[in-house]
Amino acid sequence: MSKTPLSVSKPAKTRTTSSAAQPASASPSARERLVQAFRTGEWRLPLLSGAMLGFAFPTYPFIHLEPLAWIGFVPLLYQLKKTASFGAFYRTAYFSMFIFVLCSVWWVSLSTAVGGVLMYFAQSFFLTVPFVAFYFVWRRTSWTLALSALPFLWTAWEWIYLGMEISFGWLTLGNSQSYLFWLIQYIDLFGVWGISFWIMLFNVLALLLYERYEQHRQLPRLFSESILLACAMLLPALIYSLLALSSPLPTKPTSATVAIIQPNIDPFIKWDRHQEDFLMQKHYALTDKAVHHQPVDLILYPETTIPFYILEPYHYIQRDTLWAKVAAWNTPLLTGFPDLVRYSDSTQRQASSRLDRYSGLYYDSFNSSMLIIPHQREPQIYHKMKLVPFAERVPYLDYLPFLSSISIGVAGISSWGRGKEIKLLTLPTLRGDSLRTCGLICYESIYPELVAEFVRRGADFLTIITNDGWFGKSYGPYQHAAFARLRCIETRRAMARCANTGISLFIDRYGRGYGEIPWWEEAFSIATLDIGEGETFYVRHTDLLPKFCLLISATFLTLALFKRSCHTL
Repeated sequence: MSKTPLSVSKPAKTRTTSSAAQPASASPSARERLVQAFRTGEWRLPLLSGAMLGFAFPTYPFIHLEPLAWIGFVPLLYQLKKTASFGAFYRTAYFSMFIFVLCSVWWVSLSTAVGGVLMYFAQSFFLTVPFVAFYFVWRRTSWTLALSALPFLWTAWEWIYLGMEISFGWLTLGNSQSYLFWLIQYIDLFGVWGISFWIMLFNVLALLLYERYEQHRQLPRLFSESILLACAMLLPALIYSLLALSSPLPTKPTSATVAIIQPNIDPFIKWDRHQEDFLMQKHYALTDKAVHHQPVDLILYPETTIPFYILEPYHYIQRDTLWAKVAAWNTPLLTGFPDLVRYSDSTQRQASSRLDRYSGLYYDSFNSSMLIIPHQREPQIYHKMKLVPFAERVPYLDYLPFLSSISIGVAGISSWGRGKEIKLLTLPTLRGDSLRTCGLICYESIYPELVAEFVRRGADFLTIITNDGWFGKSYGPYQHAAFARLRCIETRRAMARCANTGISLFIDRYGRGYGEIPWWEEAFSIATLDIGEGETFYVRHTDLLPKFCLLISATFLTLALFKRSCHTL
């Protein structure tokens, strides 16, 4: 019986059979590669890395998994070293980053399903960029040299990416440690980028440690070396933080007492025109209770508290009522609202501008904050400068205006104009002096350079107004509030944060929260903020570390290219 197959197989060596056999030797399809990866278990380590990184980010306040980020890249890097081609390398990295995105910001889809899904895929792509550079260095030099470059590559790319209009900088690696104020006080030197660099360096050293263990297979030695690594990485940060927390900060001989008003209004019904009077009366009633409870220097309302163009002439009744309330309270009010700006000179309009058929003028709507001073008719206005990609404004609209049609609105809100001026808001206090603050709005709190610029220009304390009600009872609002703590440490400025449905709280100059209002609760909170003086090293030398990382990254990439050229010669 064994001779029959042999005799049949001889014709298989002919030219005809060879061409017929070609499809069998062709590279497997994407589906086949995926199935094969699942069968062989190649997906397990990348999946583990993605989950560890995702859950290392702030979730609910009773869950603290931040240390997962310290070794979260180790399983992925271990698996990447086994890949035989760039295609396999990239698929592995992308899969892991996709899991990372899903675990950390899945809640974005609660506000916009289509926008959320698109963001998952796009953000995963952007997170793989430093891995592509890592692969380039690895294949042209060595694995060890590539690992040495990775902390620089990652930090430099995070900084570059955050500066892009298309960026969703939420997943800056350093943001994962926002709650650990007792460990991260050093960001007044290096900003959040210092944490990102530290985390990636920790991962690289942990991987090298495990690779040494694979060589000698001595568990006690691995344990002792792990303890040494943890001490070497943690002790400097802990000592600096301990010294910072025990040292008094430069403080002006004044303070600001602020009343945060959290109205707890469903954001999806907020823009209903029939609800306008009800919404305003709800804010007024809550504010009456607050100012009767205690005199304050400032009343703080959430983002777009006023969901209509209150400064337009046809809203004079609502505007006069609001100004009369501020005069009766005898307290400045900082509130969010949409501001409509018409351009008498059409050459000054933005790409997002629309044409008013009645006046013949172009106009823009700006997501804005304004400070109303008692007995002053003209408010101080700030227009939001950092807008959520696609949800609030299509990226690069100034260069590609035809893209305006692909904006993804939330409850009918989209295509905001982009503010172009960093403007401080000045308010008088009960003591008779004046203080300056910023009217930061929502998403802007994740931009360290922007906040630092406000402080450089003289902000005495920080305010953030936001509306995180879109994300329900997910941990998205807690994440957003946690990131604000980093801005306080970086600049050594206290903050009052007001959110429509929460999380509203005060944050001191060490990143510690107090006076928090529980989410989805109608309430007010009153507390006093210390007024910082002077500038931190980070404020004076903003983004020095990522710029240095960019220089070192360019050196590694140039070295890799040079090495390859020499090898070719």
